[in-house]
Amino acid sequence: MARLHFFAPLLAIVSAGLVGCTQQSGSSQDPAPPFVFRSLDLNQRRKDGQRDWDLKSPEARYELSSRTVRARQPKGILYRNDRPFYEISAELATVLNDGELVVLEGSVKLQQLKDQNVLIQGDRLVWSPQAARMVIDQRPEALDAESRLISKSVTFLQDTNTLRFSGPTQLLQWKGRRREGVTPESDIRAADGQWNLDSGDLNVQGPVLASQPDERKLRATALKGNTRSRHLDLLQPVRLNLGKDKTVINAGLTRWDYGRQRLTSMVPFQAESPTAVATGDGFVVDQPTKTLIIPRACRLKQPGEALRAQRCSWNWSTERLIADGDVVLTRSDPEQVTRAARLEGLLSEKQGMRFTAGGQPVRSTLRFSPGKDQANPAPNRSPVQF
Repeated sequence: MARLHFFAPLLAIVSAGLVGCTQQSGSSQDPAPPFVFRSLDLNQRRKDGQRDWDLKSPEARYELSSRTVRARQPKGILYRNDRPFYEISAELATVLNDGELVVLEGSVKLQQLKDQNVLIQGDRLVWSPQAARMVIDQRPEALDAESRLISKSVTFLQDTNTLRFSGPTQLLQWKGRRREGVTPESDIRAADGQWNLDSGDLNVQGPVLASQPDERKLRATALKGNTRSRHLDLLQPVRLNLGKDKTVINAGLTRWDYGRQRLTSMVPFQAESPTAVATGDGFVVDQPTKTLIIPRACRLKQPGEALRAQRCSWNWSTERLIADGDVVLTRSDPEQVTRAARLEGLLSEKQGMRFTAGGQPVRSTLRFSPGKDQANPAPNRSPVQF
């Protein structure tokens, strides 16, 4: 980017717009009074002739000795491929060294004009036009239709359309559209990261802690995602606390589809609830229905009882369980083995696993040890019910 030279244009405007410049007698060391203009219109072009940026103000002062412009209510346009790409505004602007540095202060807004229409805002922005870099270091935040990102400092890289943020960082997400005064669906706390506003790719360093309604919590070492496809990948180890029902999942890499409120993993995991322990090769958590789906190698255990199947669906709120594919249910006292293609039932901390086969064939085997029951009576607990 070429250096901005606007000293000559300013002198050309003096005769038409000067309202406050006067010559005063006195010492030769007295600073020259500033040039005051009714309006200011600065623009910069790239080396190839395409528009780079414009900046306008209804009133500005130019200090000749320091080569500094001070303008109020500045508004401007940043261009990309010679087309408007961002709109920028603030309450005050200071242009230093004939454009080497621009400082915007007070209600600074950088509004994307296409794609995700992201709004970047804060109280102070330091802009280096030659480096195509903007730093917001006072109350920075970025907003799109569904979320708000708040951080300690934000750097916007114009050439790559990338937002870099320095933590601590807070990412708030709403269900549907972002609405002020409405509690967000997710409150994510993390550290540094970056967000590419072209591709939507988001990378955030951890540790990551997310809170949701009904006391649901997520923990991960870091996250990667994409705001266009509305998903976040939680990096292992991952811990999911499913809320008031006190079900906890310890897992590896997990994809969080926050648009549909679903969490999916393709690697082994373990889930614990007050009534049972579940394991399997991957899972799907459907948050709206409070359902845990184990698509492969489902295993469930309770004291004295165990179930295995090809696939399971478990509602951790109602304790309803559906097991499909080569289902084997075992119980240790008395020894009982039940086999079926499908079982449906409930998990109960006091009464154990209670199932119905729904008209499907069921085969059960019972084995009793003579004298065992008299010497060591079993707890008052009924056998598996069908």
